[in-house]
Amino acid sequence: SNQFQQQQQQQQQYGDEGSVASHHSQASYHSQASYHSYNQQYLSPQQSRSFSSSAPLQSGSSEYNTTLELTLRSLQDESLSFEHVIRAMQNFPAHALIQERGCALLWNQTFNADVCHMLVSMGGVVTILQAMRKHPTIAKLQHTALEVLRNLCVNELNRQSLLQAGGLPFVVETMQKLADDAEIQRSGCNMLASVAQGGMEYKIAVAECGGILAVMKAVETHPENDNVLRAAYQALRLLGYNPGGNGGGN
Repeated sequence: SNQFQQQQQQQQQYGDEGSVASHHSQASYHSQASYHSYNQQYLSPQQSRSFSSSAPLQSGSSEYNTTLELTLRSLQDESLSFEHVIRAMQNFPAHALIQERGCALLWNQTFNADVCHMLVSMGGVVTILQAMRKHPTIAKLQHTALEVLRNLCVNELNRQSLLQAGGLPFVVETMQKLADDAEIQRSGCNMLASVAQGGMEYKIAVAECGGILAVMKAVETHPENDNVLRAAYQALRLLGYNPGGNGGGN
């Protein structure tokens, strides 16, 4: 779509500057393409539906199966509303493909500040954290979920929701468990930086849950990866930690 092309051009032009408008990685476009090919096994999305239910349906029931099929079709639509995406994720928390696809769609949609604000009342942060917790071994989901959280946490109310839901220690734990995955480390650093922009309360919260150590570990584990280094040093600066004048990453 034109939106994807514009964001890809922004990424190529501006790189990773710490601004929410410019941090799509090239990998995300490859992952978008893989979603398209993976979803070809499902029926075409011509009959998109809107679901009002926000509670998980009873697995195995005919209603569940019908709604699942319609949901999978609808999530192939790049222009699907964020309300529909978040409800689909809330309806099928255990369905890995729905959670993965939902995070990918929300990653693009949450570049819009109004969308981030409206997702506050819809439980956006909690829904993304739930997806990460239920599907810890799917690296692509973890990566896109961290990027969604990064975008959401530009909003103060979403930052508060993250703290209340125990999101910060969980993100640090995720970075520790997937230490060898450069994209996870980059996205984790970006997400912690976004939270730290909220001010001293948040900087302290990041530090107290081991966030600074996690960022430094990312640098130690991926010393040759410019994307990780750039994100890590940006996070350390926002956290008020001077990584030393060794010139890395910038």
